[in-house]
Amino acid sequence: MGLRDLLALFTRLPVGSGDLEAAASSFYMVPIVGLAEGVIVSLVGFAVSAVKPAPMLAAALMLIAHVAVTGGLHLDGLADYSDVLGSGLRGEEAVRVLKDPRKGSFAIMAVVVALVARLSAFYYLYRCPAIIVAAYASSLEASFVAARAGVQEPYEGMASRFERAARDGRQLLLNALTYIAIMTAIAVLRPLSLIGAAALLAGFLLAADANSRLGFVNGDVMGASIEVGGVVALVLGALA
Repeated sequence: MGLRDLLALFTRLPVGSGDLEAAASSFYMVPIVGLAEGVIVSLVGFAVSAVKPAPMLAAALMLIAHVAVTGGLHLDGLADYSDVLGSGLRGEEAVRVLKDPRKGSFAIMAVVVALVARLSAFYYLYRCPAIIVAAYASSLEASFVAARAGVQEPYEGMASRFERAARDGRQLLLNALTYIAIMTAIAVLRPLSLIGAAALLAGFLLAADANSRLGFVNGDVMGASIEVGGVVALVLGALA
């Protein structure tokens, strides 16, 4: 039940509506959400490669699948936090920029760069499902890392429940076991897929920056960590 709630909140998969409390209580399973996303995107690339070697077509269709599955939910977080980074502001002024519903030039540039980088990585990885799946599982795990490493937001926002969950010792242990099990299974198929773990660094770095710049981590920062972590893992996988 909890996994379905996580899928409902973190993706646009047709699993019904999700309960926020149930999703937070199952936050430790978030890398499984990434696993599901990665499998779907990889299947699109595999289907194209089964017909003919058409890397650009495969990459384009995989990017469409990515947007369809995620609904662009995490791109919104990346856009909002990119405006904060671009503004160079800190404290209350930075929070005002974060909460401004309008998107600035830095937000637009960040989203375009992220999509182009992901498309380019898919071009080289459309026949490498293990690397793609590992990157997606790790990118969702990066949100758990950001929630754990960040200062909890000073208001009762959507992210608060997940941040409290990430601080729970039992959830932390279960999350570590879940992530390690997923990555170990994928690495058996292709050891190079472990490079996807680089996505976790994005969670740490964005949380550290948000702690300093905003004073806390919220849902936008967690979303940004998913997008940045995913792009980093995919690009590194394509370069390896």
